[in-house]
Amino acid sequence: MTAPLDGPSARMYAEVAGMLARFNGALDPANDAEELSPTETTAALKLALVAMTEAQKRIERQQMRIAELESLSVTDELTGAMNRRGFDMQLRKSMAHQKRHSQETDEQHGGVVLMIDLDRFKAVNDTYGHAAGDELLRLVAGVLTRDVRASDTVARLGGDEFAVLMPDLDAEDGLTRARRLEKRLNSTRLSWGELVLPVSASVGAVSFRPQDRPAEVLNRADEIMYRRKAERRA
Repeated sequence: MTAPLDGPSARMYAEVAGMLARFNGALDPANDAEELSPTETTAALKLALVAMTEAQKRIERQQMRIAELESLSVTDELTGAMNRRGFDMQLRKSMAHQKRHSQETDEQHGGVVLMIDLDRFKAVNDTYGHAAGDELLRLVAGVLTRDVRASDTVARLGGDEFAVLMPDLDAEDGLTRARRLEKRLNSTRLSWGELVLPVSASVGAVSFRPQDRPAEVLNRADEIMYRRKAERRA
């Protein structure tokens, strides 16, 4: 559904429509309408050109607005990372691409999903307030974004749970990256007033193949992450 024309646009549309109606009438041999003068013809063509230019600008503005709304629908407002919906879309898109590529080349290509869960995050909210918790989440999102490749996707799935999609990566490299990222997160500190709050996180890595189901991949990543969390607590 298009937006209604504003005042100036509506007036221009009416003027152009009227002028072009006269122009078309003058061109019709069966029409006895009075011919347009050269000045009127030139004016009609100029108005038509202006109207076309304005219409193109309006379309571009609408396309930009649509793109902005689409971006907002897949972006986590707090951290600027993708949200769960956006991550699910990217995972499905990546797996579909890998499947097509594998069929064309007879080579199995997949990737790795990292699942990250913050430890004792509720205690931060309860002790220092939700503002501190929000700042900690933004800090974690920043660390994740800076530590991954440009082709990777960082998302906040909800609460204190994050995920990273790493296409074209094997299981061994994925585990290496998971351990490195976990170490970096657990060495990160949040300065909050006069306090320094440590970040504590557990990271699980699971590799996937093109024929896997996205929901199953995420479930496996969750299971591995919670096993890792138990190992760190032991």
